[in-house]
Amino acid sequence: MHFFDPVEEEERRINRLGPLEMIRRMGPLFRPHWRAFALGGVLLVVVVVSELAGPLVLRHIIDVEIAAEGDLSGLLLSALVFMGIYAAGAMTAYRQTVMMARTGLCIVADLKRRLFSHLLSLSARYFDLNPPGRLMARVESDAERLQVLFSDVALAIVRDFGLVAGTLVVMMVTDAGVTLVALASLIPLVIASIFVLRYTRGLYQVVRRLFARLSTFLAEYIQAVPILQLFGHVPQAHQKLQDRNQQKRRAEIKAAMVEYSFWSLFGTFEVIVVMVILWAASSTLFGKAMSVGTLVLFVEYTRRMFIPIAMFIEQMAFVQRAFASADRVFDILETPSLTPDREGVLERIPDSWQRLAFSGVEFAYGGREPVLDRISFCLNRGERLALVGPSGGGKTTIANLLLRFYEPTAGSISLDGTDIRQFSQRAWRRKLGLVLQEIHLFPGTLGDNLRAMHSEIPEDALDRALEVVKARQVIERLEQGYDTPLSEGGSNLSMGERQLVSFARAVVHDPEILVLDEATSSVDPITERRVQESVEAMLEGRTSLIVAHRLSTVVSADRILVIQGGRIVEEGRHEELYAGGGVYRQLFDLQFRNVGERP
Repeated sequence: MHFFDPVEEEERRINRLGPLEMIRRMGPLFRPHWRAFALGGVLLVVVVVSELAGPLVLRHIIDVEIAAEGDLSGLLLSALVFMGIYAAGAMTAYRQTVMMARTGLCIVADLKRRLFSHLLSLSARYFDLNPPGRLMARVESDAERLQVLFSDVALAIVRDFGLVAGTLVVMMVTDAGVTLVALASLIPLVIASIFVLRYTRGLYQVVRRLFARLSTFLAEYIQAVPILQLFGHVPQAHQKLQDRNQQKRRAEIKAAMVEYSFWSLFGTFEVIVVMVILWAASSTLFGKAMSVGTLVLFVEYTRRMFIPIAMFIEQMAFVQRAFASADRVFDILETPSLTPDREGVLERIPDSWQRLAFSGVEFAYGGREPVLDRISFCLNRGERLALVGPSGGGKTTIANLLLRFYEPTAGSISLDGTDIRQFSQRAWRRKLGLVLQEIHLFPGTLGDNLRAMHSEIPEDALDRALEVVKARQVIERLEQGYDTPLSEGGSNLSMGERQLVSFARAVVHDPEILVLDEATSSVDPITERRVQESVEAMLEGRTSLIVAHRLSTVVSADRILVIQGGRIVEEGRHEELYAGGGVYRQLFDLQFRNVGERP
């Protein structure tokens, strides 16, 4: 049986870009640093020239200086020139390496900023399909691989190509016949390299895909360690990790075996080419035999040519792996948001609005069965509207559409007749406050979390927010006050205190519309009674949309909509709906079987 794996499906969907297209798309990353790359190119020329000049000086020493017996002054001078060329090339190469490493780090820092910024602009649907571990692998691991490409490999490839081209030019000028024979012996190496590079790119794409799946598995299962221990699922989790690890190991071994097998044959080609040159140089096939100095030049150039060829092939293998990473990076950058701002959106929303309306709203997740079916209702200014009903009916989806985490597939949501998509998301969300069932507190201080990272919010605004939700006791018991560091997930606060912090955070910027999605379902009944007082104080005088399973929290709502199967099946106040004996009454009686338990 095959189960749908959204991670694997997304990996298959990624467009595999060709080298030229990949280079074109990388262009904007290089453009801000063109001066550094231009200087790197100049330094590259110096390095290549110094590499090419060494064997020429060596030939002069053998054929001229050593042949002139007794004249040590010329030999000493030539030796100093040889050392000077080597030193100049080494120092220039060092300077180039440092400069390009710094440039590569700048490029990747900018790339990570762009990736994170773009991720923040994507709709909730993208994060439904892409688990955190997979995105972490892309933003961190894939981007780091590109850093090496930008800083070291890019110019190294150009340098090696320049060395090979320059070496062939000098060899052709010196003796074209011997050079052509040497080149002919290289043809099998070139053909083998092309096939190996193409094959290894596919292998390393598989490795990266399995790495992303392994990262996703670890991120999800580490969070669930207490549950795994409680239900005795540790051996099964360990086995699943082993299976994924083995898959990745086998893929890596296969890729490494292909790569290293090729390298084991590479040294043999160098010996063969040197033997061909010695044979051609010592025979009369191309006329008179070479001088000793020229023969040394050819052997030296051949050996020096094999080094850049070897480096070039190794770098191209890395480029294949980097291109596999770049595929995933550009897939993120080129993923459009499903909730984009339209052109010419309004940045100001009228403060005097009176009516928020859902008109024939329909919605389906990813082309599946509709979750909402022609939902229509109004939320008047200052009204408290509750959404209740069986799980899966579409209540949270309505809240998500209002928050513009998703866009309706049909129908519209309007504010006094203006579609909310005519307003920028930033302007629209400034009108909203949100409290979720799952409380998320960020790393940092209590004040940072209350401000939601908006450092410009003054401390007196935090005081007012805590007063509104009746949560002064939270700050009073903490010795460091707003500067108190919060542990991961706010674990140094009680569940009730975390809930109160999330309430205060929702009202700190004084929103006009509050959205509460199961805001009290994560606390115990005793704590809920205290928290409910804070909810009542928070909602006082505000327009609010409340999604609730605990019906005790909505009996005081101005209106209640019962959502079932994506439709509104009942509407009214608590007393009306209960007296009607419909779905609402059934849900209410299931929660409060004894009259004494009813609110």
